[in-house]
Amino acid sequence: MDYGEMIAGLKGKQKDAVEHTGGPLLILAGAGTGKTTTITAKIAYLIKEKGIDPASVLALTFSREAAGNMKNKVEQLLGGASEVHVSTFHSFCSEIIRENADKCGVAPDFSILEDVDTAIMLHRDLGVNVRDAALYSNTISKAKDLNITIDKMKDFLKVKKQLLLEMEPYEEKWEQAFVGNTTKLNTFHLLSDPDKKSRKQEKQGWIAFNENYSEYAKYRNLIDAWQRYEKRKKARGALDYGDLNKKALEFLNTYGAETLTSRYRYIIIDEFQDTNYVQFELIKLIAGTDRNVTVVADPNQTIYAFRGAYTNNIEEFMGYFNIPQSDVVSLDVSFRSTNKILRVSHELIRQNYSEDKMDMCIRLHNYKEDEGNNVSVVRTVDENEEARYIVGKIEECLADGVEQSKIAVLYRTHAQGRRIRQALERKGYSVRVKDDTDFLKQPEIKTALAYLYVLDNIANPKARGTEAWWRLVHYGHVLDTADSIRVGEYLKTHRVSFQEAIYNHAGNLGLSDNGKKAITQVKERLDNLKEKLVLEVSDIVIEVLDASGLSRRFTHDYKKENREAMMNLRNLYDMAVKFESSHGKELGDFIAYLEILDEMGRNPPGARIVDDDAINLMTIHSSKGLEFKTVFVTNMAKDRFPLFRGGAEPLIPEEFVEQYRDIMKQEFSSKSKRLSAIRERKREIKLEEERRLCYVAMTRAGENLSLTFASQYDGRERLPSEFLSDIGITGGGMDDVTADMGDITFIVDETVSTSEIINDSELERIKAHTKELVVEALDSGSFEENLGHLLTYHALRDGNEVDYLDAINRNWAQLDPSESVKEILERNERSEGMPVPEDITFSVSAVNTYNKCPRMYELQIVLGMPTRDADKSDSAMNIGKFVHKAAEVAVKKEISTREELDDIVVSLTKEDKWKWVDTELAKPLLDVFWKRNRDTIHNNLMVEKRFTVPLGKYQFKGFIDRIDLIPGTDKEVEIIDYKTGNEPAPDERSRQLLRLKLELLSKEKPRVYELDGEEYKGDSRVAPLDNDVLAEMEETAGCIIHDHRFGFGKVEDERECRDCGYRLYCG
Repeated sequence: MDYGEMIAGLKGKQKDAVEHTGGPLLILAGAGTGKTTTITAKIAYLIKEKGIDPASVLALTFSREAAGNMKNKVEQLLGGASEVHVSTFHSFCSEIIRENADKCGVAPDFSILEDVDTAIMLHRDLGVNVRDAALYSNTISKAKDLNITIDKMKDFLKVKKQLLLEMEPYEEKWEQAFVGNTTKLNTFHLLSDPDKKSRKQEKQGWIAFNENYSEYAKYRNLIDAWQRYEKRKKARGALDYGDLNKKALEFLNTYGAETLTSRYRYIIIDEFQDTNYVQFELIKLIAGTDRNVTVVADPNQTIYAFRGAYTNNIEEFMGYFNIPQSDVVSLDVSFRSTNKILRVSHELIRQNYSEDKMDMCIRLHNYKEDEGNNVSVVRTVDENEEARYIVGKIEECLADGVEQSKIAVLYRTHAQGRRIRQALERKGYSVRVKDDTDFLKQPEIKTALAYLYVLDNIANPKARGTEAWWRLVHYGHVLDTADSIRVGEYLKTHRVSFQEAIYNHAGNLGLSDNGKKAITQVKERLDNLKEKLVLEVSDIVIEVLDASGLSRRFTHDYKKENREAMMNLRNLYDMAVKFESSHGKELGDFIAYLEILDEMGRNPPGARIVDDDAINLMTIHSSKGLEFKTVFVTNMAKDRFPLFRGGAEPLIPEEFVEQYRDIMKQEFSSKSKRLSAIRERKREIKLEEERRLCYVAMTRAGENLSLTFASQYDGRERLPSEFLSDIGITGGGMDDVTADMGDITFIVDETVSTSEIINDSELERIKAHTKELVVEALDSGSFEENLGHLLTYHALRDGNEVDYLDAINRNWAQLDPSESVKEILERNERSEGMPVPEDITFSVSAVNTYNKCPRMYELQIVLGMPTRDADKSDSAMNIGKFVHKAAEVAVKKEISTREELDDIVVSLTKEDKWKWVDTELAKPLLDVFWKRNRDTIHNNLMVEKRFTVPLGKYQFKGFIDRIDLIPGTDKEVEIIDYKTGNEPAPDERSRQLLRLKLELLSKEKPRVYELDGEEYKGDSRVAPLDNDVLAEMEETAGCIIHDHRFGFGKVEDERECRDCGYRLYCG
């Protein structure tokens, strides 16, 4: 859409917002009301209609993705690249600090720590335990966002200390008094009734002292860790995200904002409701005297208070900039949802507003006044039936022609969504799970981590060592249930560690023959792996994948689950490499890092291969900003949504939080009553945030919205969510729920078809284990093994022995699979197989890899699996990359001496990426480069130019090492391709010439050509490309596409595999 079309398409108040160009403006933008359109149109209007310099417009938002989208849309409207500064808050603050590094007291090349990096530093460098490290990291981040300093925390601690001094004047006795009081409180019930009565007042004193000391110690430990963290961070030349906002604000407060206010005359803030206190203070400063600042907010979508969002910022903005309610522009026309969905959603969110603030609660209406379908509220028997109902309704939508990608299932927590995901996947539907946090829960990852945990425990015995062993031998199915029980009983009886039992008491454990054999194999693997503990973490991961068999388990069958498992294993390796670059190379530290990720809810998603047309599953937080035709919001039951429990709250004293200050100023007859008032206020705040979250979920729907809940979860009865009461679903009991709104249809689904009753008996455990064996054998076992497990399971399930041979013979006509298998195989030949990435491109080296071995192409190019020699400093690939980098820098600097090239090498090896390179191995290659190029470096026009060349219907990518102007000419250039090996054969040269940009090539595909302005033309000075080679390249690309869908084969001659770095995956 061009500028004219967008301006003409603006509706009602959108036009008012765009044309307001003088002074402050608050835009309240409801869900789906064209907020992004309004923002980008306003920027374009300022430039095109008002003649504003694009460089004087600043637009700030909260995520890189949002900033990128906004910039792209602005450039589309302006017809090309623009100097409008679109940025995230953190990036903008980072620029301010780097431009003024000396005045900010930091190095200009400071690194930025994420909250996980902070937690790692607290744990590894400062000795804070994993749980507290995660808590302190969260606390420090939020404190900085709220402008709470260490000094403020110290002042708060002084007050707590004074209270304790009044109770016990000798500080050195506090800890002893705390322990003594705890003992007396725990044994108070043993006193006689008269003693209890006489010492009641004394007991209250013990309780008061212990409560105050606990709180004092909690904040004392935090402040101590925080101070040490700041020193350590400064020594590393780093800032955290909280520092970026805070230091930028401090700089502007100290030195003034005149430079910024003169640079940026117009400022636009998106998602203003998510700004924190410090960011709002920044906005006040950069608004300058002109105050041409526009903020766009939806108070009903403030769902990030847990990240430090400042809940009063909209009112504060109106007050500071003197904006009366009558001047607020409210976008109330929804381009997304029908009126019925909008009315029900409004009925929900209006509960968050008092009567005097109801004018801030915008009632939206559909731009075509489309009433739409009723909102469905559905009650099922239990969570299994809830999942079954949702899948059934999705199937109805698909039958009606709704695309899978237009359907979304939303839930409050990831755990609530797993049952629905499993139900959809069992039916064969492709699902896209956004931001799922189940990577560490994937079976293959749990197995790999079990080995890593045990190896670390062998090297550094820990109290939790037995847990690591159980991960490996029980949950990894090394031992069956009976043997696991025997080991457990032995550990309890003899009070030894699992490790000691396995290594020193194995003969006394009473294991079965299979158990003894399995334990022996595990010990042999671990003994071999112990020798690898001297390696770096990423190398240890590779050794574990090889020794455990994980590297080969998933490469024999080409199916989605196996491909995803391989991708997960690669991601584990990548995590280890990334960890090494920032946090060191110790296995124990890496394990702590994984635990911190889990503790902070930062466990990454598991790998998934999905079609573009897939059903969307996500938490409600992840759905913000998205829209779908059909939406299901699940688990609308008490204690499921709203959800009041959560992770540990940051250690921010209530005295420092705006929402509690009135309570802290009040007089209470007792401390408990004050605490009760605070708890109630916290519940109110949380309820309002959860209600806004529900509103976000409901307003993702365009045409169809279903709210579902079950009568039981986990076998316990649940009442409906109070949010259903908010929208008119009334009745306290589960049987008398009624709908009293015309926009809602209430459905009771009493179907029971999925629930299973599982008896916790030895027989049931054996049956469950046998079922696992059946499933495992399906992919890797022989026909006889498969059949044996299946018949055993059927006999156990039916509770009797059957003459299965006779049954098979009598029913062979029905059992014979030949016809159905033939039909399936024929259908498979006609199918499109696994999805191929839409943006797939090829390169010359990738095609060469495929021709050498298709399986190697899959492992290296598609999956990116690591090898033992992939990251070694002396590998040919790394040496080649290093030489290319040194050459690139040399040409850019136009060096004139060999010594300058040596200086470049020294400089590069100081960088983490190159510090392991053996420069002695690189030296001969650099000598060749210098000999060949020393006289032509000054002729350079461009280096490292990336490009894409179409070849038939495929795209080939690559880059040109260097383009030089030919001496003695004005318009001729030469393509230079650095080589570290022998001169290529003619066929290979033809392939390499595909690295030229298409517009640089004439009909003859020249390598030397004439420069005319920015265009290249001229006659070829080399032989034209071999068309047969080009046809072969195109054919190979087609073969790769086919194998993407149906599987990559191995090279037939296995002698080729002897020196292959990927042989550990083939077996």
